[in-house]
Amino acid sequence: MRNRTGGALFVGVVVVVVAALLAIFNQSRTFAQFMGPDYDPGKLDNIQIFLSAIDNDTPSREITLTPEDPAAQELLALLNRQTYDVVYGVGTIGSQVPLAYTVSLTLVMEREGDGYPSAFFYLNGSPEMTIRGLEQGADFSNLIPTYYRADLAFQQEVLDLLLAQPYEEVQEA
Repeated sequence: MRNRTGGALFVGVVVVVVAALLAIFNQSRTFAQFMGPDYDPGKLDNIQIFLSAIDNDTPSREITLTPEDPAAQELLALLNRQTYDVVYGVGTIGSQVPLAYTVSLTLVMEREGDGYPSAFFYLNGSPEMTIRGLEQGADFSNLIPTYYRADLAFQQEVLDLLLAQPYEEVQEA
């Protein structure tokens, strides 16, 4: 009888530990949470945007927004309004739902020491987007890639905002 009680207790503890780990690693995150505790929107230097056209006959676009630009404030408000669910990249991550462009955003903060801290966002219409906050820097060496859920309506709203901005055409070879 002791073995059964001990075995049941062991299974119970394992279930609780696994549930706790799943809860910790699958928490939703806000924009401010993945940007990190040192994020200060007042220290934004610029937002560099690259819109890569899906259609090979359409030129890609480069856009730079400054903090004073109303579009920069609107973009930050869009990113702040969204809650991002964590998705771990074990196996294949969702299929691409075509947008007219893929979107690469780099939020560049004011100079600190030898460089400019930055955060990176990439979305392409798939159910997941890549986000690297200020604390993560350019470290893409995660053993298990981490993505964040972003519905198509949100991604289209970001793209629509960016397409309305003045841009420079980029001809890709």
